[in-house]
Amino acid sequence: MKRGTMWTWTGVAAVFGFLLTVQWSQHPSSHASDDNFVNVRTQLTEQAQEHRILAAEISKQAALLAEYHAASGSKASMRQALREDAETVAEEAGTAPFRGPGITATIEDDPYLPFVPQFAGQFYKESDQWIQLIVNYLFSNGAAAISINGQRLVTTSSIRLVVGLDGLGGLQINTHPIAMPYVITAIGNIGDMKAALTVFQIKNYLAAMGENFVVKTYSGKDGLTVPAYTGPLPGTWAKEVTNP
Repeated sequence: MKRGTMWTWTGVAAVFGFLLTVQWSQHPSSHASDDNFVNVRTQLTEQAQEHRILAAEISKQAALLAEYHAASGSKASMRQALREDAETVAEEAGTAPFRGPGITATIEDDPYLPFVPQFAGQFYKESDQWIQLIVNYLFSNGAAAISINGQRLVTTSSIRLVVGLDGLGGLQINTHPIAMPYVITAIGNIGDMKAALTVFQIKNYLAAMGENFVVKTYSGKDGLTVPAYTGPLPGTWAKEVTNP
């Protein structure tokens, strides 16, 4: 064989090996790929949620400033504006019930769904992660208030999966145990919230794990009510320390 031909075949083999390596690196195991996809998607959702919250806060403060300027000539008008602002803050903070249009998203077992051995029973092992993911999608796409089985979510809320010594687990919201079906109530922009759940294929993912996902809409200003948060708030147990 000629030297030039030998080097040609050697180069082809090297390129072919490089392409195989690249292809393999681009197609890891399905489980790892799914985990990475969920992690990246969660990070993007959290960033989008933070952006929407900041934009909404800027808009709110601008409207508030205009309202105060308009009421500055009357003490009665100013007091009314302050009272309405306090009520709005309480609703958004979670210390007062929040009422308005929204959706409910219910997760429940469905024995009639096709059995997928690879994912069967997986939801019970990751229920806290999936519900947290759904909550993030809702908050980042127009939800102003959310509760799960009647437990209001605030900035200090927790969604935890607690597993006992017997290996059985249960979901806790704000340290309160809740049971299936899980009903997520979200008040806000109905179209945006439904679109987010559809785009991210939540129903399909849960169906593969044997769980049904039913979304219902409630329009009108009195469509749904999210209850007030009843747990301790930051600073509840704080005490003032005075210098001796």
